Amino acid sequence: NAWNVFDGCIVTLCVADVIVDYWSKSLTASTASEEFGTWRAIRFIRAVKIVRIVRVFRYAVSLRILAVSIMATMSSLLWTLALLVIIFYAFSLILTQQVAEHCRFILVDSAGQSQCNGDLLLYWGSVEESGLTLFMAVAQGIDWQVALKPLWGVSYFSVGALLMFVSITILLILNVVTGVFCNTAMESASRDKEVAARNLAATRTFQAKQLKEVFQQMDNLDLNAISIEDLDIAMESTELQHFLESMGISTNDIWTLFLLLDVEEKGVIEIDAFVQGCIGMYGTARSMQMAKVSYENTLLRHALAEFKEDVAQEFARLRELIRTYTAEVHIAV
Repeated sequence: NAWNVFDGCIVTLCVADVIVDYWSKSLTASTASEEFGTWRAIRFIRAVKIVRIVRVFRYAVSLRILAVSIMATMSSLLWTLALLVIIFYAFSLILTQQVAEHCRFILVDSAGQSQCNGDLLLYWGSVEESGLTLFMAVAQGIDWQVALKPLWGVSYFSVGALLMFVSITILLILNVVTGVFCNTAMESASRDKEVAARNLAATRTFQAKQLKEVFQQMDNLDLNAISIEDLDIAMESTELQHFLESMGISTNDIWTLFLLLDVEEKGVIEIDAFVQGCIGMYGTARSMQMAKVSYENTLLRHALAEFKEDVAQEFARLRELIRTYTAEVHIAV
């Protein structure tokens, strides 16, 4: 087991560390520093034992689903960051260029006596500062209206560029990315074998409990068995019909439903047969069930072909016997 090997390595390092500590106490300070400096430098490896907490994920289903979902969305996160970096860089260039041209015209018109607004240079003074401002506006680091206010003195184009950036990132990209992340997380959670097995077991347990309660309501005589009359009377309840139909079980044909549940052909349905039969009919047909039906059809076709061949041989033999008997009768006459 990989976890046993991991624990063994951690324990070995801890034991070696204790031995080295006792040994270093018997040496002078300078000797110990020279001899065990390298060992002390790698003692931080013991900190990796915190990784053992991952083992808890097996027993906490909700925590495991979160961890699996987060790990599955890492690829989408990287591509999202790459797309946002491209958008940040493009709009940072546009806005910085507009601010630089505005400041240059101010210096030319005032013959170097006036400078740009301090907030304008603070938020849009360079490509790096513009990119940081755009990121903070998206990440709620600052209110984007604060960064927009200095741009009113630059040009309407700069104001429109910032508004377009906010619209594209917040209203479009982030919403699309949220949907992609949710879809990826749900797909990864459904693909996880342990999570799927636990969810299936929980669903089956809940269904079995509900079906047993339904059976007890139909079993008025406490016989642990119901007849077709009991089933017919129970189906008059709209609540029971809706419950069975929610499991994908049709309640239109009571007789067919009873035959499907009465597998042992006793004329009554016991509680275990009722529960297992209803769970087996839950949902759409699975590939295993379709394969079983196809296999049984193949066997049936082979059996019919053999039966047809046997019947043909028997008829041929019968015709031969009739022909022989007729010939003998003619000879006797």
